[in-house]
Amino acid sequence: MNECIIERKALPENIEEMSTLSDLALQKFNIPENSRQELLMALDEAITNIILHGYSGKEGSVKIIIGREIDRVAVELVDSGVKFDPTMQPEPDLNVPIDERKAGGMGVPLMRKFTDEMRYYHRDGANHFILIKKTGGENG
Repeated sequence: MNECIIERKALPENIEEMSTLSDLALQKFNIPENSRQELLMALDEAITNIILHGYSGKEGSVKIIIGREIDRVAVELVDSGVKFDPTMQPEPDLNVPIDERKAGGMGVPLMRKFTDEMRYYHRDGANHFILIKKTGGENG
C-alpha cells in the first residue's frame, strides 16, 4: 500500500493547505478525477469539523494518513479533540422545511454521500476517522 502522511496544527488558516496537500497526494496516487473531487469534499468537511468543533479553539493537531490500495483509497484523520463518532450521527430529516431545521448538521450526510464507507474508533485519547472511496480497481 502506498501512503502519505500530512500533519498540521488545528487552525482554521491551515484547512486550505491540508486540503491542497491531500489533493496532491491523491493525484500522486492516480485517483480518478471524480473520485478525487468527491473524497476531497468529504475530507474538507471532516477537517473543518475537527478544527472548529473538535478543538473549539484549543491547541492541537490534525494528522491525515492517505493510503492507496489497488481498488480503493482510505483517508484517516487523527485528532485529540473532543471524542466524536461521526458514523453514529443520525440522518437529518429532510422533510422538515429548511427554515425550521436547526443550523448545521449537513456535514456528516455530505461525507456519507461522497464516500463508500466511513469508520471510527477512539484509542489512547485520539479520534480516528476513516473515509474510504472505491476507485474501481485502477492501479496507482
